[in-house]
Amino acid sequence: MKVVPFPWQSFLSQLKLPEEGLEFLYKARELAKGKGLFLYFAGGLVRDVLLKRATKDLDLVLEGDWEELLSSLLASTKATLLFKSLFLTYKIQLKEGLSIDLVTARKEIYPEPASLPKVERATFKEDILRRDFTINALIYGLTPPFEEKVVDLVSGLEDLSKGLIKPLHLDSFIEDPTRALRGLRYKVRFSFEYDDGFYEALSRAKKVSAFSKLSSSRLIKELYHFLFKEPQENFLILVKELEKLQLFSAFGLKERKTCEDELFFIEIAKREINQRDLEKFFLLFLVELEEKTLERLGFNEDERRKIIRWYNFFKEREIKGERDLIQSLEALEKLPPYLVFRIGLEKSLRWLFFEYWNKYRLLKPALKGEELKSLGVKEGREIGELLRQLKNERYLGKIKTLEDEKEFVKAFLSSS
Repeated sequence: MKVVPFPWQSFLSQLKLPEEGLEFLYKARELAKGKGLFLYFAGGLVRDVLLKRATKDLDLVLEGDWEELLSSLLASTKATLLFKSLFLTYKIQLKEGLSIDLVTARKEIYPEPASLPKVERATFKEDILRRDFTINALIYGLTPPFEEKVVDLVSGLEDLSKGLIKPLHLDSFIEDPTRALRGLRYKVRFSFEYDDGFYEALSRAKKVSAFSKLSSSRLIKELYHFLFKEPQENFLILVKELEKLQLFSAFGLKERKTCEDELFFIEIAKREINQRDLEKFFLLFLVELEEKTLERLGFNEDERRKIIRWYNFFKEREIKGERDLIQSLEALEKLPPYLVFRIGLEKSLRWLFFEYWNKYRLLKPALKGEELKSLGVKEGREIGELLRQLKNERYLGKIKTLEDEKEFVKAFLSSS
């Protein structure tokens, strides 16, 4: 075990916490000391402080029972308890928007590959040894016996200085395949390299099909981190790493070849569609649109059928004139945004996507329903049909003004 002194004030200065966060830490430290309990920081926070990087992960770990401190801690601070999990953790929210995870030192037992673990309270050493990588197994003590010290049981400091991503043991990815995806993200984020043990752990997990046994929900959640937790400029590098490590096929996915000129679709989607559509588009961005892959990514049967049918419809469609163009634009209007964006990724269809997204979907007739009724249009289907035609005529440039619309309505009524 290696123990390195690190003054408390120096450590705090790198965290750059708001006032409420500092007050919470001081109070937690005071209460733990009073009970003779070992309180420490662990995981990404210690790693990032040592790398002099900004951190958003605040994991405060207690060797003991948080229930002994929790009521006093909440009563004396401005914190709110958001929830308590089955894994002996508590999520705390401060008024300034800062959240802190209160974690119980624990050990984990995995009943079978890729399953969620069974947990129980443990010593700080057992808590360290349950973690994913050596660089994430460093802890910083806030109270005795290792107050103001970095504790390293597994050569994490050495691997951090060498820039190595090394799992704590070779069956690590069998226990939890999401660790491989996290390691991939750390490698790209920090410009590190994989230790030989990473490749061995990967090979062992593939041999027992651990990746294919991971639940869809856990796989999807981890993939979302590529989009929402990592810098935009790293996105394609992350995808290429997935390909290089052959993790798409290991997870039961059929990858598609991505390229840099597609990134603007992600940028537009982030700005212009809602979160749920963005998430679905991101998943479709990564893969070929085939049944098994879509099912693996959590799309239900109706969604899968719709995605494949409409994708094939547009891929096979030839647009030869105004009529075909209008029919295609009207078809896109019936689809959810995530599917419209995925169709737009195809190079042969990008022009159609931009015609729809930047022009057609934004067009609206100047005449509204009540005005149409006042002109003699019947309520119901006739209004809907007329509004559709007015929009299409505007798109084609055959109608440009309010007066043009009124003339069109008169002609429509006289011919019906």
